Amino acid sequence: MAFVLTLLLSVAAPPAPPYTWEKEIFVPMRDGVNLSTDVLLPRNASGKKLPTVLIRTPYDKERVEWLLQKRVLEKFLEHGYAVVLQQERGHWFSEGVYDDYLAGASTDGVDTLDWIIEQPWSNGRVGTFGCSSSGEQQWPMAARNHPAHTAMLPLASGTAVGAVPGNDTQGAIYRGGVPQSGLWIWWYGDMVPTERLVLPPKTTQEQRIRLRTGYSFQPVPQFYKLREDGSLDWLNRKVDFPTAMSHLPSKDALRAFGGPLTPFDKYVTWAPADPRWKAVPFIQGDARPRVPAIHYSTWHDIGVGETTRLFKHLQEVGTPNQYLVIGAGPHCELEEEPKFADYTFGDLALGDIRYRGRDDGFQKLWVDWFDHWLAGKKNGVLDMPRVQLMVMNGGWVMGSKWPLPQTRWTPLYLGPAAGEPGVDAGQLVWMPPASGSHSFVYDPAQPTPSRGGGCCEIQAAVDQRPVEARRDVLVYSTPPLEAPVTVAGPVTVTLHVSSSAKDTDFMVKLVDVFPDGKAINLADDAFRMRYREGFDRSVRMTADGTYRITLSNMVTAVKFGRGHRIRLEVASANFPSMERNLNTGGNNYDETTWVVARNTVHFGGEQASQILLPVVPE
Repeated sequence: MAFVLTLLLSVAAPPAPPYTWEKEIFVPMRDGVNLSTDVLLPRNASGKKLPTVLIRTPYDKERVEWLLQKRVLEKFLEHGYAVVLQQERGHWFSEGVYDDYLAGASTDGVDTLDWIIEQPWSNGRVGTFGCSSSGEQQWPMAARNHPAHTAMLPLASGTAVGAVPGNDTQGAIYRGGVPQSGLWIWWYGDMVPTERLVLPPKTTQEQRIRLRTGYSFQPVPQFYKLREDGSLDWLNRKVDFPTAMSHLPSKDALRAFGGPLTPFDKYVTWAPADPRWKAVPFIQGDARPRVPAIHYSTWHDIGVGETTRLFKHLQEVGTPNQYLVIGAGPHCELEEEPKFADYTFGDLALGDIRYRGRDDGFQKLWVDWFDHWLAGKKNGVLDMPRVQLMVMNGGWVMGSKWPLPQTRWTPLYLGPAAGEPGVDAGQLVWMPPASGSHSFVYDPAQPTPSRGGGCCEIQAAVDQRPVEARRDVLVYSTPPLEAPVTVAGPVTVTLHVSSSAKDTDFMVKLVDVFPDGKAINLADDAFRMRYREGFDRSVRMTADGTYRITLSNMVTAVKFGRGHRIRLEVASANFPSMERNLNTGGNNYDETTWVVARNTVHFGGEQASQILLPVVPE
């Protein structure tokens, strides 16, 4: 009987993975803080010197399937790489305090590189990998140009970009001076509370492994689940997220649904040009990273604009071996599917990227990249075009730089209505129209709701018709296109506006309207009027003033097909994705009263409001 039980158990046991996984090594940093680190090695690695892939993350190392890590991690191990997984300081079993965004990303990163190259299994070459926060971590480290940092794959890492030319978002905290509170309140509350449980001092590796099996130090589920009705799973209970975010004063919104203290509590009180932002270790314009990189993002990613602006800057200052690849989809989604949320946009198979013509996806590209730089293999990966863009509904286009050299900057002007039935406030026309204006009432008590966009759920591209039917949204559309129009690059909107309030916001959204009327959001932007003379000053509006503003954060690549319409929405709220303006001209974050504003968009003549499109030839 004992023999039978043993046989049955051996049959039922899963096969051992082809790699070893040593957990909970404490790696010391220069300030004495120890960081929780795991090392994974191929089983046939004994006595070999291996190239290493380093992933620094705030996420649970036991759930490395999140954000692509498991499947790509196993691909690296299969190809003979050591893999090091490290928890950022102030997270999980790592010591220290996460008191600022990207805390320790620079010095902890290079201290970890020093530790890796001293290990007996290291060949002295390290590539960094990861998406979202694991991508952001790589840029402050790259700015140090450590000799062992041989290559990098920073995926969806635009939220690490600071003051590079053309970027004023402080790592996507802002859009035109408007805080993107809907993203950052939940992210900080979920990922980086400053109040957390910590290990007792002088734990052993064995103790940490046992504790890791039975306990979690994260107070809330990673990556909240946003329901279709707008509610939120938070601490295993349903929270009405828009209602919670409506709490005033807005600086206490996270407290309103039981959230912890976080660094965002101070950030929300800072202006976009506050000098204290300089202490946050974003990658800045004066940095000169020399690490070869593929800047990867997707068109509906929260930081895709920042990614393109960093790439453009590094290209212009002559940084070698920089490549830009932008696919379709939301944040960190690399699935090769022709649809997400409400948007079907055609085939996006990676085989359309012509550097290789393979059909095994991005994993092969990442492995080829590290094989070239870390293992010295001559595989032709550097022969791929410097810029590769997935044009939604149109396939891949290639170029030598960003924006594409063949771009034709083409304005579409806001103009009066054409008398068509429906929700249109006006038209988008190719020639400047006669002068006119459209007005709407913005009530902070009933702000225009967010629909799609933002971060980080799959529901990033959805039908906008429910929002467009509101009285506080202006909708400008072209007639149905007689021939396709393809755009690929940055999109700039110039508005001439006025308001009855001392301060207010203007929000825009670029939309692809299908022949059946379905209206899919492609990109959005915002501008807070008090910053129209610069983000380093706050100037109130006057009731008789008309002001010119520029919204320059949108980027996309899409083919508007024959019969489609190009549409621009204009409103004064996108809530709760972006902080609502209370229109008083005060601090906003500490106020509990508001002013209803009558806001106006002017067009034609000397007040020609327009959207400037990066049109590329068919």
